[in-house]
Amino acid sequence: MHISKLSIVGYKGFEKDFEINLNNDLTVLVGENGSGKSAVIDALRLLLLEDEYGRSGVSQSDFFRSLALPAKSRGADKIQIDCSFSSLKNNESVAFLPWLDALDTEKASLHLLIENKENDKGKFKRTFWGGESASGIFEWELLDAINCIYLPPLRDAEDKLNAYKGSRLARVLKNLKIEPKEGDQHPLEKSAIDFNEQLLKEDTIHKANESIRKYLKNGIGSVLGQDALIQFSEISFDRIVERLRLLFYPRLPKAGQERPREFFRELGENSLGYNNLLYLATVLAELEGLRQSTTLHKVLLIEEPEAHLHPQLQVRLLQYLQEISATEHVQVIVTTHSPVVASSVSLYSINVLTVANGTANASSAPIANCGLEEKSKFFLERWLDITRSTLLFARGVVLVEGLAEALVLPELAKFVIKNNLQAPNGFVGTSLSDYGVSIISLGGCFFDHFVQLFKHTGGCEGIPIRCAGLIDNDPDAESKPIPSSPAEGKNPKLYLVSELQNDTNCRMFSNLKTFEYDLALEGNNLQVLNKVLEEFWPTEGEIKEKAKENVSTDWTTKSEPEKAEAAFWLLGRIEKRKGEFAQLLAYKLHKEESTVSVPSYIKKAVLWTITQ
Repeated sequence: MHISKLSIVGYKGFEKDFEINLNNDLTVLVGENGSGKSAVIDALRLLLLEDEYGRSGVSQSDFFRSLALPAKSRGADKIQIDCSFSSLKNNESVAFLPWLDALDTEKASLHLLIENKENDKGKFKRTFWGGESASGIFEWELLDAINCIYLPPLRDAEDKLNAYKGSRLARVLKNLKIEPKEGDQHPLEKSAIDFNEQLLKEDTIHKANESIRKYLKNGIGSVLGQDALIQFSEISFDRIVERLRLLFYPRLPKAGQERPREFFRELGENSLGYNNLLYLATVLAELEGLRQSTTLHKVLLIEEPEAHLHPQLQVRLLQYLQEISATEHVQVIVTTHSPVVASSVSLYSINVLTVANGTANASSAPIANCGLEEKSKFFLERWLDITRSTLLFARGVVLVEGLAEALVLPELAKFVIKNNLQAPNGFVGTSLSDYGVSIISLGGCFFDHFVQLFKHTGGCEGIPIRCAGLIDNDPDAESKPIPSSPAEGKNPKLYLVSELQNDTNCRMFSNLKTFEYDLALEGNNLQVLNKVLEEFWPTEGEIKEKAKENVSTDWTTKSEPEKAEAAFWLLGRIEKRKGEFAQLLAYKLHKEESTVSVPSYIKKAVLWTITQ
């Protein structure tokens, strides 16, 4: 069994019905800040009564409050959290009989209602029920059969692994305990008895015990006095393991070798990142040791597993969590802000949370529902590196073919935004980053794979953010198209322009020939582009002289064919050095040494992504 769907109303940032689908193994929740990732985790903790970090209560601020209302308003009338369980096996269906769906014995549900009315003790009334009826008696032992463990984003691993009652380490050892036969002592208890016998014979301990007894007797007297004894621990398994602590050594031993015990150190000497990994290892060990007879489902909630870990450790950790979630039957739900984490797991593990601009309407988009063809899924999982996976955290995305567009487009977008008289949604920014828009270089014409993540046509339910793609028309190499006489494009991905022309979230925009060629045709841009060519061309001669001549020409007075000839010539000179040319052009624009006119297809793409 597993939690397949979570529904939330009136809790924190969730005003209306919010639903999120969860995988039976690993689910990775990604999205920008404020999209509701932590609220999903907190809702699960409330529902499953996970309170190790003191989050069992509900406060007034947990009830959704519209920003249109005063801060002192009471907010939503109620919080309701519902979860659906799927794939119950026979024994699970029997155990969770009161929670079962009336029409499907492989499905069950759990519900929590919290009314926004405080009692005399300042508490909010909470009602739990399983299944369809809230009128029956709730059987709390069923909830106890679901073991939920939570790891917060800023966890104090050293403290949790120290020796005290209820410590993580003590819980692991108690869960892994092998019960002795009735009437027998646990081997650890026998060892402790032997150790204490030897301890009491040691001169220092013996003298200290005698001295303490003497002062107790002299100070209080034989009638009122107490006895005292210095020894290792009470002789019981629970007391013994509560006084143990985890030590570390920074290297694992080689096969067949053992590290001398005296080389191990206290956790206070370890790094925060490795202590977090030790902490997670004890959590997994605890889950492994849970008794199958009393635990029917295991849930592990982890916020920001990347905390204090360098990228290679992040990748290895998430891949391991994905592995154990499938093999050890643990439902793992992770939140992250790390592109490293997002790029290291299966795409079908990722669920993107977004919030409609200017509203509290949150939504979730499982990548599994984006309609990815198997070929595209295979391709994307290998191409979504750390840079490209930032698209999963953006409010808008612009897909470009190569490095040149990726370098220059941020500067061109500034001109578009500056000259856009009607600010979208009343917000006036200066750059794409102000609007949360990421530019993703595909390193080729692979739009058909990437647009499947966003499009809402053909039965796909993509990520609900604006996505624009800039596709080169790529006509015959020798052609010199102009606005009044375009050429037939040869780019095999051009079909996407018409296919997505009415899509609610994803649009493709094309040009006459290529990015550099079309940029050169606009306004007086040939002056600026030839100035860059003149500065970066390595040798004196005909090319540099031609570039100087073009810099001094007023191209606004020239005809379309004349500008096309100059643009074609320029394109031929930079064909093998587009990256270097683009870098110098972007630098010149960034330093405001030059201004350019922006081609219409780029204007449309920029305005599409920033107008939410």
